[in-house]
Amino acid sequence: MTIKVDNLSLRLPSGFESRAGTISRQIGAELGRRQWNNDISIDRLQLPPVSVSRHEGDGAVAQKIVAAILQGIEGRQN
Repeated sequence: MTIKVDNLSLRLPSGFESRAGTISRQIGAELGRRQWNNDISIDRLQLPPVSVSRHEGDGAVAQKIVAAILQGIEGRQN
């Protein structure tokens, strides 16, 4: 199964403006690498705030967001 994200809206802390594109691409790439066992359709997935530090690299920030997305998807499947 593949995952398709029509719209990804991120609200990043001040100072992350120039990093948003890289973080978004890394989120998409990581979700694309995942193996999905079954089909699921979610019209909207709203996540709780994810705590990040401006000292964390883009990959670390993306991984935290991916973890929150996966947790949100799991919550919808149960």
